[in-house]
Amino acid sequence: MVPVRVCTAERPGDDGCSEDRVFARPNAVVVLDGVSPLRPEGPRDGWYPDALGRRILDLLDSDPSADLPDVLATAIDHVSAKHSLVPGESPASTVAILRWDDQHIDGLVLGDSPIVVFGQDGGVDVLRDGRHEAVVAELRRAARQTTEGFDTLDDLIRATRPAKLARMNHDGGYWIAEAMPEAGHHAILRRWPINSVHAVAAMTDGVSCGVDDYGLPPSWPAALTLALNDGLQALLAVIHEAEATDKDRQRWPRPKTHDDKAAALVVFPQADMTRNDEQ
Repeated sequence: MVPVRVCTAERPGDDGCSEDRVFARPNAVVVLDGVSPLRPEGPRDGWYPDALGRRILDLLDSDPSADLPDVLATAIDHVSAKHSLVPGESPASTVAILRWDDQHIDGLVLGDSPIVVFGQDGGVDVLRDGRHEAVVAELRRAARQTTEGFDTLDDLIRATRPAKLARMNHDGGYWIAEAMPEAGHHAILRRWPINSVHAVAAMTDGVSCGVDDYGLPPSWPAALTLALNDGLQALLAVIHEAEATDKDRQRWPRPKTHDDKAAALVVFPQADMTRNDEQ
């Protein structure tokens, strides 16, 4: 197995109770972002991403080369059956899985928790599932055109929530881990040759929004440099501190001041050695 360095970091959001989870193994990492309760009165405790992530790890441990969509579908099925979950009425979670061997790195994303691959040549490849974002944008545009009186983003989120949930785990909508195993087979996949990769990061949207929305850090290479020099937790701190300067959420409109944050960074040392040998 190729030697790697794996770092993980987590930071809770506004209420100090995080629904993000990150798990690591010598050959895999799993990052999950628990969705806020489908029913507003529901608890926000993160048990579902925790149970799902642990089941994914169990399956990867038992068969390191298993098909990743099958692994995710089986894990969803197991957690759903064990807890008698009902589609459309249950906790949910995004999922990002990274797995590597001596030849390849495999990535899977379901929902808005991206994987960012940093090539030895300096290039950046982002594996992203944009279906949820596309549905949200479509519904909000339609709501603004047909309804008056949206004073705040919170009003708009509440008004479009039922229509958004009706599109969850349906073709033409978006897919997420909940109580339908089929969702695992709608994940977005990609494979990279391991000898072309310097580092890979998997993260929840509470971290990816730093580069994507705030421009802090200003680019993915800058984010990697910060994480390598000062630690992955420092990257999360930069994003958290930026949000603290916009507590009224006017500069960067968003549902809450601080989202939960979780990330994993995998560094492949042979990339550094290869570059050093060529110099």
